[in-house]
Amino acid sequence: MKKMVLCISFFVASLVLFGSLDSFASKASAETHTYDGKSPYYNGCANSAVTKKSVKIYANGGSANLELKFSTVCKTAWAKITLSRPAKADGEATALVVRNTDNKQFSCASPGGNGEINKGQTSCYTPMVYDLDPRKAKAVAFWPYTAGETDWY
Repeated sequence: MKKMVLCISFFVASLVLFGSLDSFASKASAETHTYDGKSPYYNGCANSAVTKKSVKIYANGGSANLELKFSTVCKTAWAKITLSRPAKADGEATALVVRNTDNKQFSCASPGGNGEINKGQTSCYTPMVYDLDPRKAKAVAFWPYTAGETDWY
């Protein structure tokens, strides 16, 4: 009986130990940088913005321009979508920025973004992700019945 209790105790202790190490490892792989999730206008990062990648999306007789913006000072990226006409409904379009190293992503609706494109509006932007090499980011957009994405930068 003592051997069985000892074996069970060892098994449970192993699960706790390895479970804890596994949790620690997965938390360590998610990157956290000062500018992650912040508005591009935070600390003036948008002041040094350049468009690194862009793509046109066509739907419903209109078009949208999806841009991957990059701050040369802050070394951050964010997505911006601009419709050729005002939205006809709330939540009609949104954009996402995605970082390749940890799949961290933010949408226009995330804190630090300016919200999804609602009726009468024409654009939205996402919060930023840190994007210094070896990290890369891309922009993704969703517009009724269609989507688009830029290449990685």
